[in-house]
Amino acid sequence: MSISVNQQLPDYAAPDAKSALLAAGATGTIYSLVMPESEAALAALVDDKASLFDRYREPWTQKQDALHEAYFETWIEWAAPIVRFAAEDFPFRYPTAGASEGIFKLMAEYRAQTEAPSIHIFDGEYEGFPAYAEALGLRCLRHDRARWEDVVERIEQGGLFWISQPSAIDGQVWDQFDAFVAFLANKRPDVAIIPDLTYVGSVARAFEVALDATNIPAFVISHSKPFGGYYHRVGGVFSRTERPSLFGNKWFKNLLSLAWGTELMRRHAVFDLPRRYREVQEDAARRVGAALGIDALHGADVLLMGIAPPDSATTDVLRTVLRGSPSEQVVRLCLTPAMTALIDPALAEQTAPRLAASWQQMGVGR
Repeated sequence: MSISVNQQLPDYAAPDAKSALLAAGATGTIYSLVMPESEAALAALVDDKASLFDRYREPWTQKQDALHEAYFETWIEWAAPIVRFAAEDFPFRYPTAGASEGIFKLMAEYRAQTEAPSIHIFDGEYEGFPAYAEALGLRCLRHDRARWEDVVERIEQGGLFWISQPSAIDGQVWDQFDAFVAFLANKRPDVAIIPDLTYVGSVARAFEVALDATNIPAFVISHSKPFGGYYHRVGGVFSRTERPSLFGNKWFKNLLSLAWGTELMRRHAVFDLPRRYREVQEDAARRVGAALGIDALHGADVLLMGIAPPDSATTDVLRTVLRGSPSEQVVRLCLTPAMTALIDPALAEQTAPRLAASWQQMGVGR
């Protein structure tokens, strides 16, 4: 019997849980944070009518074919303080509709080319990994990240490992990322790893992601989360080899979204916005934590999230937002409703008044 999409949704997406979390200023789903800077960059592009319209004119000249190249060149420079790799080793670059399109197509190619394919992730990872794997008829095995060395004994020959860094599990930079990649390269060279760098640009503190290991054939990027661009659908794939399923993306791409992402990277360095809004994140975590009875809730490395120890999950609602394997479980919440209301209530005209009243009624936020 097939399982409907609604049956696959996490428990925190159920109406009662979602309503209870939102009343406190949080959600279980990680939404993007639309900031004044997000809208200012878009307004600047739209206001420049001549440049805007010119992007779409005379397609028979094929001038649009190269319009994604500036996005990738800018990303390489923008991400350089964090992402360490030789750009020339990843010459095939494809614009995608956020990270999701790249993930799906890379999984589809892997399925078509592999005799006994299997997808591997750490427990609590980005929900899209197992969802896309299931849609493609791929087995998806979850592993305990706290025992990552055991992966070599459980992963099938030729398996494909997907991992986010910073991690979608808990919104933290996973300090064992480099060691894990090197360990698999040494013990299981048959296993490829594809990192998802969606949260690069969402972390205030300095850190580094190394992608130069030969067992990393490709990686995906997105500006859904660092720039509040979920509905702009802008991202990409860097690959060591040509990817036939993505070849047509040099034509079939969103020109305005690529220009928007490029404009924001030129305006704001990779640490700029998360550092600018870090205090707002902590204020939001304090308010949400007080409203939900979680004294220990605090901002994760990733700007959008608040996390707390697992013993903070004292209600059925809070148990729906527990993430990760049992040995490293955390309460993980998205703080974007509260943060948006604190940054500028005009950016949340429907939510901000209700949230302000809810906080006041709970005696939160003073």
